[in-house]
Amino acid sequence: MTLIEYRDYFRTQLSRHYQQAEIDDVFKRCIQHYFSWSAVKIGLEPQYELAEKEVEQLHQVLALLSQGTPLQYILGTTTFMSLDLKLSPAVLIPRPETEELVEWVLENHSNELLEVWDLCSGSGCIALGLKAQRDQWLVQGYELSEAAIEVAQINAQENNMFVSFEQQDVLQWKLTGAKVDLIVSNPPYVLPSEKKKMHINVLEHEPELALFVPEEEPLLFYREILWLASKQLNPNGKVYFEINPLLITEMIALGKTTGFAHAKVKKDIFGKDRFIQFSNHDV
Repeated sequence: MTLIEYRDYFRTQLSRHYQQAEIDDVFKRCIQHYFSWSAVKIGLEPQYELAEKEVEQLHQVLALLSQGTPLQYILGTTTFMSLDLKLSPAVLIPRPETEELVEWVLENHSNELLEVWDLCSGSGCIALGLKAQRDQWLVQGYELSEAAIEVAQINAQENNMFVSFEQQDVLQWKLTGAKVDLIVSNPPYVLPSEKKKMHINVLEHEPELALFVPEEEPLLFYREILWLASKQLNPNGKVYFEINPLLITEMIALGKTTGFAHAKVKKDIFGKDRFIQFSNHDV
């Protein structure tokens, strides 16, 4: 079977799950990943005769895609802010919106020497995205899942960045005398009632621990993080969150009740209130 013939087969098998443009992009990424081909080579050699082992590899990928397994988990890698990151089903797949959160922090803080905590780190994408652009910052990640910490540590090592990741449950945070300038977090914030709107790829493959909060306590993680921030943040410090747009009013109110009277809200590329910055001073 030639490369172009298998591409057509790929389209046929996945047509119920994806649009053709998505299928072609997935196919190209698989060829690049498994065969180490460039995009130019793929375009120039459509009649390349696939070897038996190459066909078998593509069959395996196709079977997983047909079951709804996200491509990033199949390949075991993704790109976040130009960084190549390893992934496993123990961590969420980083979203473009989270890149926007990191970019917002970077826009607001340029030349300072800051100490930053990334809470609920997952793959480490936020901490590493910040460190990649602000090497002078001291960045520390905290995460509950041991499996996720292993992924984050690998990502730090393979990107040659000095960021450490430690196991810590933000819901059981032990206060220390340490002070920090910035706290950044993308904690679990999806309500169980939102499941009916979510894609099967997410529901059946990404870790529930990193996605969902109790319906009756939707701000659980934000409340605890703001509480610890009130104790361990430097006087001019700030807290940055990715949030559930459905809860923006409640988030602003929570900030006031925890001592953070000043809130700035930022919309994502889809026009939703996705990010919020808290501080206890108007700057």
